[in-house]
Amino acid sequence: MENDTTMGGDALPKDLGRRLGDLADLPEALRKQIVAVKLDDLEQKIVTTLRDRFGGVANLDELMVGLYRDHQYITEDRRKLANKLYRMQQAELVESVPKRKGVYKLKESSAA
Repeated sequence: MENDTTMGGDALPKDLGRRLGDLADLPEALRKQIVAVKLDDLEQKIVTTLRDRFGGVANLDELMVGLYRDHQYITEDRRKLANKLYRMQQAELVESVPKRKGVYKLKESSAA
């Protein structure tokens, strides 16, 4: 079956690039080469702050203060940080805590 990605062809899967699953079992040399597992600078700061300062779970206010105290990072706009956390949630790096607006926790595979 040929997968045509041009206009009018079959659509690409919505989860394209996110079907890798947990990569913890892969050798470090292979993980370094996979673009999908590379965090940008802010994502790395968020993961580090959540893990080291807050034991893996924090609300948006705590995270903003923690990012400043740990990395001297000041967000331009609260919504931009919330949007970054949403994208990290889509990438399965963090997850929102059910019934708790603005509370995020690290996914098990990100906590290490």
